[in-house]
Amino acid sequence: MMASHKFSPASRALRIAFLDSWLQSAVDGSGTAVGIGGLEQALRQQGHQVDRIAPRANGWRGKLPITLRRLLFNLTLPLQLRGTAYDVVVGFDWDGVWLPRLSATYVCSIKGIIAEELQHEQARIRMLFSLLAHLEGANARHAERVITTSEYCRERIAYHYQVALSRIGIVPEGIDVGAWSRDLAAAPPRPDSRPTILCVARQYPRKHIADLLQAFAQLRSYVPAAQLRLVGDGPEHAALVELAESLGIVGRVVFLGGISDAAVRHEYAHCDVFCLPSAQEGFGIVLLEAMAAGKPIVSTTAAAIPEVVQHGVTGILVPAGEPHSLAGALLLLLADDDRREQYGRAGQTAVLRYDWTRVAQRFLEQLMWRQ
Repeated sequence: MMASHKFSPASRALRIAFLDSWLQSAVDGSGTAVGIGGLEQALRQQGHQVDRIAPRANGWRGKLPITLRRLLFNLTLPLQLRGTAYDVVVGFDWDGVWLPRLSATYVCSIKGIIAEELQHEQARIRMLFSLLAHLEGANARHAERVITTSEYCRERIAYHYQVALSRIGIVPEGIDVGAWSRDLAAAPPRPDSRPTILCVARQYPRKHIADLLQAFAQLRSYVPAAQLRLVGDGPEHAALVELAESLGIVGRVVFLGGISDAAVRHEYAHCDVFCLPSAQEGFGIVLLEAMAAGKPIVSTTAAAIPEVVQHGVTGILVPAGEPHSLAGALLLLLADDDRREQYGRAGQTAVLRYDWTRVAQRFLEQLMWRQ
């Protein structure tokens, strides 16, 4: 157990270190990179010092495979932190697992649960995730406090990593609502009026993008003009392109790959429905983005998604792994202008509680926890 450092977050500016060896760009690192960067910026705006300690991106280290680069980073962390003076050190996922006792409060922040994610992987990747889950669990048990993004994550961390529920706090992901509103208002005119479904996701097996392609193929019989636009890349990309070809929907599916933040926001501005067919989500920042854009959501009842999307209010939730149900929900929204508008407005109201100012304050409140 780390030594407890007494302070009151509300009383003074804090010196905080973020240990983050994951991919730093939003394009590559997806929701994890967005979440860490957003919290960092929000805490700085509230007057706190935040140092984001990450592996060097240049030189020979930057050419290493991501897992090897992360291992090397963690092995050298004790030396990097020697002589530093922080009030709080936050290790994301398994970063910080080998740190010795610190004078600072040590917090493990788990964005996704590797022990859950590995259940959707196979062969070599599953074996690698098993090792990383072992490290993540050790980091959680090693920390004075564990913070995660949802009640689903809280319960699964306790189950997989043998951490008492009383030691696990919840801080949801956030979004800069004002910035999104300004960017969406400045988006160029919509290029065409075709019914458009948007999905923004890294193409991992657990995202179930194949279900969306199959659902879209069924939907085309009823809405021939519909198009599906997919933002993101990942290990499933080649297989998904091949599936689209076999389903005969290549002309109506656009694989956009990894694109800039501005381009992503334009995609949200120009779509009619947002869809995330995942079977496993620790939270789902893209759901907040869709709500900020005033778009109705079709997603699943899996994992933490029902904690973010309210069924029948901001979107429609169906069981994961059921393309037919997904197609039905998409068809219902595409055919009902009033329902789309109603869900979109409700989403814009609901997303306000996830503004980064509020989320950062909740993070600070969690630091006041004492066992």
